[in-house]
Amino acid sequence: MRAYDVIFFDLDHTLVDTRQQYHLGVPKAMRALYGDAWPDTFLERFLHHHEQLWPHYDRRTMTMEELRRERFLRAWRDFGIEKDEEEARRFHEAYMAAFPETLRPYPETRRLLEALSPGHRLAIITNGSPDMQWAKVCLCGLDRYFSEDALFISERIGRAKPHPSVYQAAMAGMGVTARDALMIGDNYQADIEGARACGMDAVWYVPDPEGFRALCAQAPDSPLHRADDVVARVRALEAARA
Repeated sequence: MRAYDVIFFDLDHTLVDTRQQYHLGVPKAMRALYGDAWPDTFLERFLHHHEQLWPHYDRRTMTMEELRRERFLRAWRDFGIEKDEEEARRFHEAYMAAFPETLRPYPETRRLLEALSPGHRLAIITNGSPDMQWAKVCLCGLDRYFSEDALFISERIGRAKPHPSVYQAAMAGMGVTARDALMIGDNYQADIEGARACGMDAVWYVPDPEGFRALCAQAPDSPLHRADDVVARVRALEAARA
């Protein structure tokens, strides 16, 4: 048996429940600004535009500031209402203010990290926003497992996962080779195919299968949904290593 030196994790939808945060945080911000005077299906349209715009952010053809503004403005536009940039800014401020109350790790996240932290160095590779990712780690109490130096944010590197440069930069930052690194994440293309293309082993872990059923259906493998199964898979991969 040969243990991995470093285990990399994705952050959003892998360790922290970002979907729940949207479902709690967006209504809370809307109530702070508008009381009850906002459309019942605003969250649905907001998330639709978020998903439509995110590939533009990943390709660096749109900034995070632009994405945040446009998902808000376009959601209102779907109801025939025009808002301005100042109102979008106020919404984002209210949304961020709700973070401490609305962001949580998945129920099995700590058990997963407790099981894998002995004998491994842990790190994060994320496509998320640079101004929020370390705050998410700290708000969820995960800074006991990860240092800020072990947080690799693709926007700071240049390209987004699954581009090889992101994984190469993270491995260089941790001083590890692909042979001795493992990636765990929920996005099959970005986390699993991207890591494997760089020579790393990878484990596909989707702790929220209900929220990502469509994504799971598009991949050739079956994801794991339980922390204990992820730990068992890691142990089996290590046992097979020469």
